[in-house]
Amino acid sequence: MAENIVQNNDLILNRAKAAVLSRDFTLAARLYKGLLRNDPENSTLLNELGSLFIKSNQDERALPLYKEIVRLNPRDINAYNCLGGIYRRLKKYEESIAMLEQALVVDESNIQVYYNLGFTYKLMGKYTDAIQCFQTVVDENPNDVLAFNHMGSIYSLTNQNEQAVATYQRGLKIDPNHPILHLNLAKSFEALGKYDKAEQEYEAALRSKPGWLDAIDGYADLLLRKNKTKDAGDLVKQALRLNPKNAKMHTKMGAVYAKQSIFDDAETEYIGALEVDPKSERALSGLADVYEADGKVPDAVRVMKRFEALKPADGSMLKQYAHILLTANKFNAASRKIKAVWDQNPDDVQTLNLLGQYYICKGDVKKSLGCFKKIEEIDPSYTQHYRDGAFRYHQLGQFTKAEKYFLKYLESSPNDPIGLSLLAADYEDLNRYTEALDYYRKSVAADKDNRLYQQGIERLNSKLTAPASPSQQTPAVPQKPEDLNADFATDNSLEIKMDGKDTEFEPSADDDIAPEAEKTEEEDESDDKDGSFDFQSLAEQDTKPEDVLNPEFYAENAEDANNVEEEDEDLDNLIP
Repeated sequence: MAENIVQNNDLILNRAKAAVLSRDFTLAARLYKGLLRNDPENSTLLNELGSLFIKSNQDERALPLYKEIVRLNPRDINAYNCLGGIYRRLKKYEESIAMLEQALVVDESNIQVYYNLGFTYKLMGKYTDAIQCFQTVVDENPNDVLAFNHMGSIYSLTNQNEQAVATYQRGLKIDPNHPILHLNLAKSFEALGKYDKAEQEYEAALRSKPGWLDAIDGYADLLLRKNKTKDAGDLVKQALRLNPKNAKMHTKMGAVYAKQSIFDDAETEYIGALEVDPKSERALSGLADVYEADGKVPDAVRVMKRFEALKPADGSMLKQYAHILLTANKFNAASRKIKAVWDQNPDDVQTLNLLGQYYICKGDVKKSLGCFKKIEEIDPSYTQHYRDGAFRYHQLGQFTKAEKYFLKYLESSPNDPIGLSLLAADYEDLNRYTEALDYYRKSVAADKDNRLYQQGIERLNSKLTAPASPSQQTPAVPQKPEDLNADFATDNSLEIKMDGKDTEFEPSADDDIAPEAEKTEEEDESDDKDGSFDFQSLAEQDTKPEDVLNPEFYAENAEDANNVEEEDEDLDNLIP
């Protein structure tokens, strides 16, 4: 009788193991539970069922089983190790550390325990402890490739990219074809600005693992950064042929088309990504950028409202939303988004940049300079505010002022195709066609695949070869310095061209798009003047180091502050 029971249990156990191999976890769990009813303290059965729950991502159900095992056998290393992993995945890090330290009490040489400890310390942000754990693994087994990968990733997280490169390369000496090591090494080279070496490592990763979407995603970003837009497009198209419903690849293809200024195709790709993943933040952000660049600013605002509903407190989203609202002349609505990111970090240079743009749009030159001066103090290497400030002056029709800022920006970024093309458009609006053509050619030299730059050259060549009309026979006279800050609000409407398209702006120091009576309910909600944040109030507080808005701040901290005049400031005043 007893022999029959044993044989029957062995049969059920074999069926359970076979069910696990075939990934029929429901059947396997039912069989293990049946066996445990007759033998509830069988550690082997408890471990088998616990392992099954871990494999099927049911850590909560595995937890009591391993607790029971260590109660029955306080020296069971595997159970402590499993408990450490379960607690880590449940984000109960202190409990994870406690279990793993208990395992080391039983056996201080167990390498798997050090692995688990390293993972947990890494997630806790205790990077030094994590490195020590993985170093212990490497000391015990110098050929452990994964330990080198984990150490390298920690160096990368802490911006120690030189150490990360050296560590990944040690791993690749052991396994030259390890795709993850090649991918992570590519990212570290990229962080160091060694783009050619990064490109080689991305290619190595894809040779080791063809069609790997993570590698394609990172490689395409690098190619776009290097203005190899066609190569990036070919790479992503190949991935889409294999994965036609992949939202990430549709988003990346949208970025490729956007870089080429093929806005209709970019829109199609981003919408395709959103059809697969309606909550894709990258697709929403990219679509909004495309609409803004294509002059479809109301559409960009609508997309950002949808983005904001998903992540209302996200700093990157708020900054992008504020930028688009400024382009839409919704200054008060923009001010509220800027205030939200200001509250998160008043010393963030991107936020100060947006604030400076806001003041340019509102006609307050001194305060815009105050923001830009503060940027210079915080991060002297940051120069994006020059290009963005120029863009806003161009938006307001102050083309000569825009030229000044563009040239300042290009001193530090002489090969930026966007900055070059924006200056070309500015010269075109100033009727300085020869200079405009020169800068469009420089834009094409920097990014040969951008359609708008090519169209700019064709348009300027046509203008320069066409017979001059009476209005064109007298060349435009550049404004004198004292005219740079002329009152742009004296005209009822300013007609400007952005990338060759006519757009009408009606800037006002007090109101947004339209009189109150003409606003829709939606516009009224987003542009209610009384609800906007008054940045002037910051200037009225006690003077503090972070008070970038107080005019007296410069009198106390900058030698040239009193020389900054609202009607004629010099960009050199921003540089000590």
